[in-house]
Amino acid sequence: MLIQPLDIADIDIVAEMLAKMWEKDIARGIEHIIDFSREVVLNMFFDPQLALKACDDDGTLQAVALARMKNEVNISEQWVEDFLAANNDEERKRVIDATAYLLRTERDLLNLMSDDSAKFSFLLSYKHGYANALQEALKRLLIDRGARWTYHITDSTCSWQYFDSHGYERIHEELVKPFSTKEHPYYCFFYRKRII
Repeated sequence: MLIQPLDIADIDIVAEMLAKMWEKDIARGIEHIIDFSREVVLNMFFDPQLALKACDDDGTLQAVALARMKNEVNISEQWVEDFLAANNDEERKRVIDATAYLLRTERDLLNLMSDDSAKFSFLLSYKHGYANALQEALKRLLIDRGARWTYHITDSTCSWQYFDSHGYERIHEELVKPFSTKEHPYYCFFYRKRII
């Protein structure tokens, strides 16, 4: 396993990985899933120094982890503006709605965080053990920057049970009605854990 910085040029690969995991849950077609996945990843990409990838020895990307300190600014705003300018009304509405949800949950979590906190923004792994290695590498970087706590946002479409079984404290749970159906309620969860 090779742990390296994640380059913004890797975002399309990460979006395709995420889309493959989500395609059974989203019925809009693969193009829309990849666009939505790219949007999610870009909304979580803050500091290139806190963006890591784990690759096999042959260079195949297998896992990604992104983190941010509390007061860092997201770098995806220009991409969102470009996407909105280049797409139809339906796609613009979808991006605006999703971005509003992501910004609101981010704001709500930041309000709970102290200044010595960091957030694991995004974690995706195709291979067992790679996610833990990336989290440990990011944790060391965050501690070096003064972080004492890590916070996470996840939802019911992800492996949220991981946090419950690995010593994280659930500090918020919310049913998100706009993304829920009767058969598939969509929940958002906030977790935290002391790292030092």
